Amino acid sequence: MIRTALAFTLLVPMLSACGDERSPLLELAERAEGKDLSAAIPIFSVDSLRASQAYYRDVLGFTVEWEDGDPPDFGAVKRGDAVLFMCQRCQGHPGGWIMMFTPDVDRLHAELKGRGAIISRPPTNMPWRLREMLVQDPDGNTMRFASAIDH
Repeated sequence: MIRTALAFTLLVPMLSACGDERSPLLELAERAEGKDLSAAIPIFSVDSLRASQAYYRDVLGFTVEWEDGDPPDFGAVKRGDAVLFMCQRCQGHPGGWIMMFTPDVDRLHAELKGRGAIISRPPTNMPWRLREMLVQDPDGNTMRFASAIDH
């Protein structure tokens, strides 16, 4: 894991200096100029980048933003304002959790259920005045989707 992080740290500056290809990570770093911190971007550990990209695209409705490596082993998917990084067998362990908010979790539930998503808990009213559902990916990473109960 340390070797991967070190290689990635050394690789990003080299990618930006090579030909016309720019590193998407460098672009994100440049967007943070003049800010205190950027928005956090979770990194999910996945067994297969390609299989995970397909699940997030075809089942969860994300778009594949970019990938890196030869063959690709790191990439990003996006839906709305949510951006997730995926790293094939690196950067932590499968089983991460993230939380995302949506205007209507019941509508999202119907959409994802119709596409065959792994829904581990359907929309449920929680004591903290949110309606939440839990969705997993094939690697056991969990997405907690929520909206206000009075939506």
